[in-house]
Amino acid sequence: MLPNGSLVIDEKQNKLLQNALRIKIMHALARQPMTSKQVADLLRKTPGNVHYHIQRLYEGGLLELADTRSVSGIVEKYYTAAASQFHFPGSAEGSDWEQDDDSWTGGSPFSEYHATRLDLSEEEAVRFSDELKALLEKWEQHTEGGREYGVSVRIGRIDAKEEE
Repeated sequence: MLPNGSLVIDEKQNKLLQNALRIKIMHALARQPMTSKQVADLLRKTPGNVHYHIQRLYEGGLLELADTRSVSGIVEKYYTAAASQFHFPGSAEGSDWEQDDDSWTGGSPFSEYHATRLDLSEEEAVRFSDELKALLEKWEQHTEGGREYGVSVRIGRIDAKEEE
C-alpha cells in the first residue's frame, strides 16, 4: 500500500480493473464489507453478474474475504476491497514525461497516472467532459509558476467486444 492509500497492482490486476462494473464494485466494497447479493442490490445489477465479477476480483487479489456467516444453512461471504485507488507502475505517457517511482514516497520527480472506467449515459459523458475541461481551464489560469507538468486525459467509448 502506498502512502496515499493506493495499492500497487500488477499487469493482471490492472486488466481486471478494465471494466466499469468492477470499478463500481471496488468502490462499494471499499465503504463496507458486503455479500455479492448486497452489492448487486446496491448497484441494481443481477446477482449472478455481480457474483462473477466479485469472484474474478477476489481471485486476482483485489478483494479480501472479510467474514463468513451461516444463515439458515446458507454460507454468506462478505467481501471487502483491498483499496479503491490503484497504482500500476510503468504507465508512461511518453519519453518526455519523467518517470520515477520515488514520486509515490514523497520524492521527486512527481509523476502520476490515473485511469478508470465509467458507465455513463451520453448526457453524462458530455457533462463529465465539460466539467473536466472547466477544471483544466481553471488550473491553466491559476498557476503561479514552477515546473511544467503535462496532463493527458482521454475520454472515449469502449468497444463492447473488449468488455468481459
